[in-house]
Amino acid sequence: MFCSKSSIAVTEGNLSQTPQEITKIRVIPSSESDFNSHAYYTKLLKLALDKTREQYGAAEIVKTEEMMVQDRFFIELNHGVIDVYWTVTSAKRELEAIPIRVPLLNGMMGYRISLILNERKHEFLNQDVTHFLNDMIAGQGHDWPDYTILKSNEMLVLGTSHYDSLIELLKRRRIDHFPRAINETLVEIETLQDDKLAVEPTMLIHYPSYIFFFVAKSKPALAERLEHGLKLAVADGSFQCVFESYINVAHLNNKLGITERVLLALENPLLSKETRKLTLPQLWQIKTASDC
Repeated sequence: MFCSKSSIAVTEGNLSQTPQEITKIRVIPSSESDFNSHAYYTKLLKLALDKTREQYGAAEIVKTEEMMVQDRFFIELNHGVIDVYWTVTSAKRELEAIPIRVPLLNGMMGYRISLILNERKHEFLNQDVTHFLNDMIAGQGHDWPDYTILKSNEMLVLGTSHYDSLIELLKRRRIDHFPRAINETLVEIETLQDDKLAVEPTMLIHYPSYIFFFVAKSKPALAERLEHGLKLAVADGSFQCVFESYINVAHLNNKLGITERVLLALENPLLSKETRKLTLPQLWQIKTASDC
């Protein structure tokens, strides 16, 4: 056992017949709780579009005003209100839309360190894995794949609808810890500037988890464009440059002591057979870009 959100829509007709008609790609606006992730995924989207501009034509990314919870995005995707969405993948989601199987965070979403109450830090210092798994209640969004993943590994999990609610549940001791992706853990603890919160000191939860772009089934040519563009960016190193501009893995390891933690390896039963075939190096073994 071991542990964003935005959408995109294209104003186009039939992409496979008239790719030159792609002119505007709409994304929902960022929110206070995305902690700059919206800017990162938008930058990757623009990179993929720029890499394929000669073949498909220019595309402009614009923000809409509509905000939704995660489950709502796939409804809007299937109704043609939006055309692309980035989120953590699952077999169910890959049946609802076309996944672009290029992990946008190099698998980082599967490495998790929890937020806890500062006054309870001593409780986590000397705990064993069995106690952490069986007795500590984790908080997650009820519609996040992570909620199901943790429960399937027999962890105690309480779900709610909003990020702010989870922080409040933590402060009220309704949950004992709030697992976050390691980049989120550090960014949030520094951004929230709340003396009541702390980083759990000993555990590193891990399970295979990936964020993909998703495209409506009615837009296979758009999916092809994004996949082609991302793979070009991976091959020439520009993808890694964008990743490193957003996340400094060495800094995370220095601040969180990632490699010194007890590794709690969990299974992810939600992955499709196709996505299980992905092989990525351990996060801290990823080679840095030499020329950005």
